[in-house]
Amino acid sequence: MKIEVWTWGTGGPFGRELGIIPERRRRGHTATSIVVSDGRDGGATVHYMIDAGAPAVETMIERGISSPQILFITHPHFDHISDLDRLANSRMRGLMLRGGVRDLEEAKAIFGPLVVVGADECINHPADGVRARFGYLEGLVSWKSISAYDKWHSVHQDGPRGRKEGSIEIRRAGHERSGSNAEMTADMIREEERAAPSTGPESAIRTERHLPLEFKLLPVRHSKHAPGSSTFVFRFRRSGGGQRVPEDGGGRLRPRNVVIFGDFKSMEGWVADSPDLIDPACLILDSNTIRACGKYHASFEENRSLIDRWTTGGEEVLVLLNHISGFGDYLEGFYDGVPDDRDWQEAVDGYAPKPGVAIKIAEDGSCHRII
Repeated sequence: MKIEVWTWGTGGPFGRELGIIPERRRRGHTATSIVVSDGRDGGATVHYMIDAGAPAVETMIERGISSPQILFITHPHFDHISDLDRLANSRMRGLMLRGGVRDLEEAKAIFGPLVVVGADECINHPADGVRARFGYLEGLVSWKSISAYDKWHSVHQDGPRGRKEGSIEIRRAGHERSGSNAEMTADMIREEERAAPSTGPESAIRTERHLPLEFKLLPVRHSKHAPGSSTFVFRFRRSGGGQRVPEDGGGRLRPRNVVIFGDFKSMEGWVADSPDLIDPACLILDSNTIRACGKYHASFEENRSLIDRWTTGGEEVLVLLNHISGFGDYLEGFYDGVPDDRDWQEAVDGYAPKPGVAIKIAEDGSCHRII
């Protein structure tokens, strides 16, 4: 199994400032992907995308990454959803071209919509929700709102029948068929055949794919017009593959998590105390400034205490500082201008995390293999 984290857009909310040429490479709006494959050439791949800030679609095309099966939205601010229209349309047009389908309505029936997942308020808020802004994409996207925080969900996909692709279903982990969640292994996809009512040779057998990640949402505080702001925790189970793999008390392989924060300023104590945040394989943190304490975003100095809190030194953890700007540092007089790459690197070099913890500044279009 191979798991890669791609950071498509890592810049601040407004990219670059008019009138100056900043020495910053991090310019794209926020967008991240987790790409899971079985490690074999031509093998199965599952692509989960988190947020869709522009120009993520163009960057994915340049890197040769196919469209995601599912898009997760941390909150409905424009810099996190600015490429949603392009993503939904480019995905469908690509599927049509590869499949040799010319009729759009036929293509929608064959390939199905892009599944968009978020907290209920994030998706359905009547004024500020994603659906209110992109309702015209009905048919190209399918909205999946999650009402329960701190509950594991799993993803399933029906196998194709004839030309029609399978549909994706989100389930609460405790609401699945008995044993399916507990028995999920690090195999890329577990397929199981189940008898289905026969309506012809194409539908005699129904297959179901259990996609390899489970996820949960944890609430965070960001700003008034960011309803449903959430952190996503993704969990996958590992096979040994010749490596030492920690086990839980029952002898089962202990999962490692990937934790992806959107924008946040603070969180409730029970969220910060969540055991699911301890020693993740990868932790992506909104670190909008180096030192300045803004109203809506965390700074790197504030996040240092969170990194220390959530890492023990007993596991290797990759921390990616994301949503980089620094404009607040300029406003508050910590720097003469917006901090450049050297300023950010000096701040990182001046912090000594626990053993095994690597701190990196996320870059637009970069790939980090975590397994």
